[in-house]
Amino acid sequence: MRQDNYILCIANILAVILLIFGLPHRQPGANLNLPLRILPLGDATTWGWQPNQENGTDGYRARLLRELVRARYHSVDFVGTQHSGFMDNNDNEGHEGHTISQLQGVMRDGLQMRPNLVLLHVGTNDLARPESMAERWSDAPNRLASLLDEVLDVCPDAVVLVAKIIQAEKMQTRANIEAFNDAVPMVVRKKLEQGFKLAVVDHSIIGPSELVDGLHPSYAGYFHMGEIWLEAIKTISAQGLITAPIAVQYHT
Repeated sequence: MRQDNYILCIANILAVILLIFGLPHRQPGANLNLPLRILPLGDATTWGWQPNQENGTDGYRARLLRELVRARYHSVDFVGTQHSGFMDNNDNEGHEGHTISQLQGVMRDGLQMRPNLVLLHVGTNDLARPESMAERWSDAPNRLASLLDEVLDVCPDAVVLVAKIIQAEKMQTRANIEAFNDAVPMVVRKKLEQGFKLAVVDHSIIGPSELVDGLHPSYAGYFHMGEIWLEAIKTISAQGLITAPIAVQYHT
């Protein structure tokens, strides 16, 4: 009888432990062994623009890579047709001076490398330039939606992180960016409703004090951007949204 009571007591203790901590296989968490094939996609901010740096800089990518490695992600590979900065893995799809429509016209080769994660920060050049009849400031969210359609057509399995873009110093540009950023969640929501995997990442907290020329990030601004991307990646990774990259052959 004592043995039965002892067994019952142990069983009750185990039940309490499971209630508190849950079953191990049901715990959400990042699969750190899953390779990350990341396409940094955008304009000069993705490329890592800085004054008097003809070949660009590592931008936010160096900080992001360092922290992903420190977080014990087993394999991290940046891909893209562009190369900038001094890090060994300096591939990206950042195109200096490009608007959303211009980026859409040149990004396909990078997308065909089939990243399983796309980091999209674009729109600054649309909103900092004088408005034209062909590309009105207010239509920038529609151009973003069109670009996302193509990204998701080529990479339907990828997770796309879409930025609320960094601020600017000039008042008109800042107002344009604020209106654009307010529209980004709705653009993303419509793609989510179609069954794709996206999330909004808020870089708009990077303001004029972290800009080198009123438009592009300083080194501190890039450092901050790397941390913001990192937290977003850790979140979607823990949610199990990232899947293994498609096997393709590509040369960078």
